[in-house]
Amino acid sequence: MKNSLGVFILLALLMSGCGKNEPSAVSGNELAAKNAKLAELKQQQTQLTNQIAALEAEIIQLDPSKAIQPKLIAIAEIAPEGFESYIDLQGTVSSENISYVAPRNGMGGYVKEVLIKEGQFVKKGQLILKLDDQVLKQSIEASKTQLRFAKDLYNRTKELWDQKIGTEVQLLNAKNNVDALESQIAVQEEQLKTYLVYADQSGIAEIVNIKPGELFSGVGPTGPQIQIINNNDLSVHVDIPENYSSEVKPGAEVLVEIPAVGKSFKTTISRISQSVNAASRGFTAECKLPSTAGLKPNMAATAKVLNHSNANAIVIPVNIVQSDDEGKYVYLMENEGDKKMAKRVQVTLGELYGDQIEILSGLKPGDKLVTKGYQDLYEGQLVNNI
Repeated sequence: MKNSLGVFILLALLMSGCGKNEPSAVSGNELAAKNAKLAELKQQQTQLTNQIAALEAEIIQLDPSKAIQPKLIAIAEIAPEGFESYIDLQGTVSSENISYVAPRNGMGGYVKEVLIKEGQFVKKGQLILKLDDQVLKQSIEASKTQLRFAKDLYNRTKELWDQKIGTEVQLLNAKNNVDALESQIAVQEEQLKTYLVYADQSGIAEIVNIKPGELFSGVGPTGPQIQIINNNDLSVHVDIPENYSSEVKPGAEVLVEIPAVGKSFKTTISRISQSVNAASRGFTAECKLPSTAGLKPNMAATAKVLNHSNANAIVIPVNIVQSDDEGKYVYLMENEGDKKMAKRVQVTLGELYGDQIEILSGLKPGDKLVTKGYQDLYEGQLVNNI
């Protein structure tokens, strides 16, 4: 039997003693009578409880197998510890220094000579490609021939003009022809320089997809024809859902992991986009990476953005937190005399990360938290820790 039997008997007595509904307004004598009856019933309950306890003790003495066995549990003593929670994100390694080489003349031309190979390190300003400039050189030679003739004509006209022969218009036309041809040749010689293609940054020639005789325009049917990458300035770009916009700020600490090379880096957010992507409903954040061998653009990365830190937190496994209509709760083990009893405690939850959750109230250092066997426990149940 359990003490609940006494409660049941008391309820039965109350029901039998109050067989009919009483009016809402009672006299002083009626109230005194009811109080007296309640005191009498409580006395009877106490007597019944004592009788039940005595009978249970006698039964256990006669048959020890009837004794209530404590439930086996495991406990962990609560102690403050450091706790951090992160926002887990996916990202991609990017290079700020990727050069897609394009023709300097804006039009391109047929390749005469390729001076680099894929995988080769090139320096900024290094000549990497020569375009076929034969037609332009022929045009320059023709212009120079015309210039020599124009200068000769001008000199002759000038001599005649000095002798008062001819007109001023003839002299000016001759001079204008010389000036025009000189300007034309200067432009052509500048154009000739654009037929030499130089590297605009130092780095590795990641793509060299062009051969002599082919048309160089910067982009071919399969993509860039020459690409130079400098991996000394890498970063990770991550997409962050817009609901984290109030938590993620420039300067926030980030733990970046690159699974392909098995490396991780502690860094910070250096830049955040000022608009939300309409399709993904997120914004982009950039985290700078140190110059490290093995990292390549477009590698997959994970980024953990620190959004909460508590150096003196109470943290427990989230799986042992239970809930009902009254809220969230856990069980503690408490000593009552020589017995160990289960005690239910309401808790207030904080941040969650992984399988650990922060407890804001309800627990204190030194509490003995039930970590195993908490299922089906009830308040006051006998327990024994293993």
